[in-house]
Amino acid sequence: MRSVLFLLLLAGCATPSRRAEGPGATEVDRVVRDLCDKRVALLGEDSHHGSARTLDVKVELTRRLVEECQYDAFFIEAGVYDFLRIQERLDAGQPITEDMVSDAVGGMWANEEVAPLIPLLTRWLREGAVVAGGIDDQVNRGTYAQREMAPELLPALADSRRAECGEEIERYLSWRYDDAHRFTAASAARIQGCWAELAAGASTSRSHGWMARNLERFFARQVAVMSRPPPPEGSPTDWSTFNDRDQSMFANLQWHLSRSPGPRKAIVWLATVHAAKDLKHMDDGGGPPVPFGSHVRARFGEQAFVLGFSALQGMYSLASTPRTYDLEPARADSLEAWALSSPSADSRYVDAHQLRENGTRVARAVNYRWMMAPWATVIDGLLVFREEAPPRPRALPSSARAE
Repeated sequence: MRSVLFLLLLAGCATPSRRAEGPGATEVDRVVRDLCDKRVALLGEDSHHGSARTLDVKVELTRRLVEECQYDAFFIEAGVYDFLRIQERLDAGQPITEDMVSDAVGGMWANEEVAPLIPLLTRWLREGAVVAGGIDDQVNRGTYAQREMAPELLPALADSRRAECGEEIERYLSWRYDDAHRFTAASAARIQGCWAELAAGASTSRSHGWMARNLERFFARQVAVMSRPPPPEGSPTDWSTFNDRDQSMFANLQWHLSRSPGPRKAIVWLATVHAAKDLKHMDDGGGPPVPFGSHVRARFGEQAFVLGFSALQGMYSLASTPRTYDLEPARADSLEAWALSSPSADSRYVDAHQLRENGTRVARAVNYRWMMAPWATVIDGLLVFREEAPPRPRALPSSARAE
């Protein structure tokens, strides 16, 4: 039995471990070593989704975790809907295209750095090597979810409601609002009611039912946000909308994993502000943010790993838009400056042990704003680049764009 287990380990994580510890090991090799035997690898990024070197490494990590460490699931902070449609086509023996996968990944990552991921993911899905899914309940523009989903779901409603709901939903998805038809809390509540009826419908397929359940959750948040009065200036941050969205994303992760007969090793691609294990240090009196990663940690414990990214200097953009922003040069007392104290290093991986040794320190590992935190409680590892850069945008085949 021991010899069998040894061979399984050798086939799994032994290769990246040797690379990570050898004389030619790179910082990315060290990251792979730490992620290889985990069950959930949360690959973060800045909350603007606009850092090219980070995205380059995330694509490389995704490939290596699948090919070297037997990860067999890929989930991303994108709408759940398009990936469910892709899985339905696969289950029915129908072809899927790279354009479909590109749409499902979404316009937030419509750049040259992420482009190599699309053919990889398409091939893995076709071969059955990987399952994939979105974890967000938001609807991305220019996708199946915006164009075709509602006509496919609405026939499950009773005749008396189909036309009424269809008109409301179509107006929202095409955003045909004007002075006579405004988007209000009342109209959001009506749309939420339509999706709630569909989610409860016995004639709805499992995938369609889950689409409707996500849309119900999304519009419930819209109703809550639009029903609240504007907060007084200087009041504490209200994290309730953030917390509700992250709880919804975790519900999607659990639902995706429940569809598999056995345990999976999952890559989750999302912003670090969602991936974080704990964000109590961001509480300014309005109650702590409860990120997606805290739910993952509670469920998977040490088998989950959160990887963050940062940089000493450089530029970034807002997703794949042309507008760019400068990164303030790193503070001398920051974790980033400590990590790259050697002038010859282009990048440095700060592992969990080093994060603990550094204790509470200033860094910008969540959203490029300096924050004082005990970073070992927020993330499990941090890859710091000497210089970051904005991604190079590319056109999506269906003209999808980030919202």
